[in-house]
Amino acid sequence: MNRQQMVGKGRLYFLFFLFFILIAVIAARLFYIQIEKHDYYSQLAEKQHLSKTVLQAKRGKIFFSDEFNLLAANQGMEKIAVAPKEVEDTQKLAEELSLVIKMDKKEILAKISDKSDPWIEIGEIPIEKAKPLYDIKGLHFQSDFKRYYPQEEVAAHVIGFLNKEKVGQYGVEEYYNKELKGLDGFWRGIVDAKGRKILSPFNKIQDPVDGDDLVLTLDFNIQLFIEDKLKEMVKKYGAKGGTIIVSRPKTGEILGIASLSSFSKIQNFNPNEYNLVKKEEMDVFKNPAISIPFESGSIFKPVTMAGALEENVITPQTTYIDKGEVKIGRYIIKNSDLKAHGKKTMTEVLEFSLNTGAVFAQQKLGGAKFTEYVQKFGFGQKTNIDLAGEVTGNIKNILEPLSREKLIEYANASFGQGISITPIQIIQAFSAIANQGQMVKPYIVKKVIHPDETFEETKPAVISQVISSETALRLTAMMVSAVKNGYGKKAGLEGYLIAGKTGTAQVPWAYFGIQKNGYSDKTIQSFINFAPAFNPEFVLFLKMEGQTKGPRFSADSLAPIAKEINQYLFTYFGIPPE
Repeated sequence: MNRQQMVGKGRLYFLFFLFFILIAVIAARLFYIQIEKHDYYSQLAEKQHLSKTVLQAKRGKIFFSDEFNLLAANQGMEKIAVAPKEVEDTQKLAEELSLVIKMDKKEILAKISDKSDPWIEIGEIPIEKAKPLYDIKGLHFQSDFKRYYPQEEVAAHVIGFLNKEKVGQYGVEEYYNKELKGLDGFWRGIVDAKGRKILSPFNKIQDPVDGDDLVLTLDFNIQLFIEDKLKEMVKKYGAKGGTIIVSRPKTGEILGIASLSSFSKIQNFNPNEYNLVKKEEMDVFKNPAISIPFESGSIFKPVTMAGALEENVITPQTTYIDKGEVKIGRYIIKNSDLKAHGKKTMTEVLEFSLNTGAVFAQQKLGGAKFTEYVQKFGFGQKTNIDLAGEVTGNIKNILEPLSREKLIEYANASFGQGISITPIQIIQAFSAIANQGQMVKPYIVKKVIHPDETFEETKPAVISQVISSETALRLTAMMVSAVKNGYGKKAGLEGYLIAGKTGTAQVPWAYFGIQKNGYSDKTIQSFINFAPAFNPEFVLFLKMEGQTKGPRFSADSLAPIAKEINQYLFTYFGIPPE
């Protein structure tokens, strides 16, 4: 072995020796840390650990059209939890908590006395009430919010609510949930045993992006007024429920929309119980204006007349002989008053709501064309109003294929029976008549305001020209006569031209969930009008169901209520007599 080989071998031994020493040092250090100093480092690890905290975005507020009166807002809350092992005096803690939480001292004491449970959730309270508790040992807090509705039951079906997971359910809260909720941020970093943040270069924060605020088209004063009128109506006639809608026919803005059912005081509803509601009880949450279709009865007759007028198969002066009934195959259709009226014009058909006259106009138009106009006016399809839960209704009885059996279906539909439609569809259809044949999309959100105070306004959207302006004006004149000279007379006001139509529909057994053909002896009453007739500022719709007392026909029940609302709206909008 030469000198060079010996030097190389020596270096190799030296490197092995150094490596052995290094391994020994590391092993000794690990032994020292893991065995000798185990308790010390365990306590240190308990005192400092990595944590991630969600920085909750503020949910957007919801305003009336005045951008002042609130419909939905947030209340800052603190979720409280107890770490029993950290509590020094359980008796004192239970007493202090009982003063701010709706829970008895004994109940709290029973919950926090179990030292084997490391973390016990107690409840949540407003931030203002939680502040005095922040320094109490053993208490831990997590920021949260509670949705509250300053107007309580006002516009409850329009607004909706939040479920346990803070997700919007029904109405605006659901439809605009993405815009309202914003985007949560987070803080990730080192905290001590008490959850206090420790300054570290490894900490990271991402700020939350708050949700958008919504400004609705609802007018504060109109909404309150029609809700009061709706309550009066339901009480006066012992009704199960009802709906009133006010809109602007030229833009599609919904100025007021009130529905009354067993679901009203939304603020008192516990969202934690939403998942416990039985399927058959879910209807109480639905907005009847968009989600519960019904057979409208005679307020549908102007739609039939619109198609026949547009196709030039009738004029307002066209006459027919009313024999009180008309036979369609093996079926007989009668007038609601069971009387024959002799020679009558199409205008008089609307004035005195003659079923036989509506059938006459529909037969002149033909089945296929009739269905075409029903669809043109938006029935059997969603209006796409910006509210969750809208349904299409059901017009399948008059859809293709054509057959002799369908003749009775067309006849029934001509006066609003056998097909189901929603109040919002009716508002859209009659807005088209009021707006010289031009149909606009109804909408409920006027403006979306972003956190940086920029905003987007909803622009009126024209859907189509359903009928010509000439047809719309002729039909409007016929409806003015229905209020001035016909069954709608009790809705009229001296000095004002109001175009309207009454409606009283038989209710099918199926509406009550009863598997039985035909109709019950119950009725749904409705009324529609727009005014001033030839330059309308508003469309008004009323509906009442489950009536137990009072007049059987809407001419005597709803028309007088419509008159009161018309008078209010004329005054409110500053519209002088013509």
